[in-house]
Amino acid sequence: MAIEKSPYLPKQMNGPVINSVMSAMEEQLDNTKIIENYLYTLKISTAQETELENIGRIIGYPRPLVPEGLNQENLLIFTHLPQEIDETIGFGTIGEETGGRFSTVEPGESNYMALGLYRKFLEKVAYIKRYGITIYAVDNIARLIARNYTISWNETTQDIEIHFQNAIGYQNVWILSELFYRLATAPQVIIYDGE
Repeated sequence: MAIEKSPYLPKQMNGPVINSVMSAMEEQLDNTKIIENYLYTLKISTAQETELENIGRIIGYPRPLVPEGLNQENLLIFTHLPQEIDETIGFGTIGEETGGRFSTVEPGESNYMALGLYRKFLEKVAYIKRYGITIYAVDNIARLIARNYTISWNETTQDIEIHFQNAIGYQNVWILSELFYRLATAPQVIIYDGE
């Protein structure tokens, strides 16, 4: 197989050795075009789980680990750890400990945010990263969780408040609160769960 002459070299440098070097360099560049094409066609809406998590890391919103206990409804929440209400003593218990420990959730006792919800959140977080916290952006994120809510401005605290009319669950309150703690400093976005 003859090595083709490079169209990029002057005629006096078009010998077999230099063309072999140029051919090898072009082959290396062709390999990078595959990566370039992959990155160009990668989208939040079509990415696989691992790809989506990597996009989240790039955007600045890694897939959250939601504490396992936050899917229960009979809870008192002290700091980060949910506690079940004990009707006989009027306080919470976790395992065999009355009152529980005031610490973070142990490793392995958490689960990732559902992939479909994470995909939707990433699109909205990317929008916020581009345009900042606006009422429109807050509305789009709240709409991912439920449709019945009001957004108001608190004149005293100068914060945006979202009041859900129906209970959305501790897990969703946690997800929204953690998201807005990351994205909003002033004004804050405060979540109120309906009952």
